[in-house]
Amino acid sequence: MSASKPGSALPTAILIAILAALSACGGSDSSPSAPPVAVDPPTTPTPPTTPTPPTTPTPPTPPTTPPGDPAPPPVGITLAPTTTSVDSADTLSTPYWPAWNRTGTTVYDGVGCASTVNYHIHAMLSIYKDGVRLALPSNIGRNSSCNYGMHTHNATGVVHIETSVPTVYTLGQFFALWGQALSTSAVAGLPGKPTCYIIENQKITPFSGNPATITLNAHREVLIVTGKPPAQVPNFEWNSSGL
Repeated sequence: MSASKPGSALPTAILIAILAALSACGGSDSSPSAPPVAVDPPTTPTPPTTPTPPTTPTPPTPPTTPPGDPAPPPVGITLAPTTTSVDSADTLSTPYWPAWNRTGTTVYDGVGCASTVNYHIHAMLSIYKDGVRLALPSNIGRNSSCNYGMHTHNATGVVHIETSVPTVYTLGQFFALWGQALSTSAVAGLPGKPTCYIIENQKITPFSGNPATITLNAHREVLIVTGKPPAQVPNFEWNSSGL
C-alpha cells in the first residue's frame, strides 16, 4: 500500500465541518416559514355620553274660575234715598203667580203646622222680573186646616215666622212650602238666571251662593232679580208697620 501524500486529508476535513455547520443551522432557504400572527387593530375609545339636562316641570295652568262659589255679582242696584213703609209694598207689586191652594197638614221640608205661637218674627222676599216687583200670593202656608210656622198674609212679600220655640227657617224651606223651584239657575218659573241680594240695616249686599241656604232673619229682605235689573229698589223700613 502506498502511503498518502502529506496534507491531502486536511481540505476534506474542512469541507465536512463546513457542511455540518450549515446543516445544523438549517441554512436551507427552502424550509417553510411560520405564518404571521394576526394582530387586532387598536380599539377606538368610545367618547363619553353627554348627560341629558334635567327637564323643567311645566307649571300647572291656573284655573280660569277660582274654586268654590262664583264671584259675587256687582251691586249695580241701589236703595232709594228715602225710606218706604213695608206696608206699602203691596201696592208697589204686580200680581204674577196663582193663589196658593195646598190643603191639609202635610209637612213641607220641615215646615209644619204651628200649634202655639211663642216666637214671632218677620222677614221679606222681593222678586223682580225685568225691573218689576212681583207680588207674592197671599196666604202661602195658611188654609182651613193649618197655619204653618212660616206663611204670608198679603202680597207685600212679608214672611211671618210664628212658632212655639225660636226657629231658623231658610228661603229654600219657604219655596218648598210655596211649591216653587229655587236654585242658582231658576226661581219660581221665571225665565233667566236669578241674581240675589240681601238687604239689612239699609245696606244691600250681593249673595253668590245657593239662595236656598239664605236664612230668614228678623227684618231681613231677600231680593231676587231676573231679567233686566231695576236701577233702584225701595228702601223699606219696618218700624212704622209694627212688624
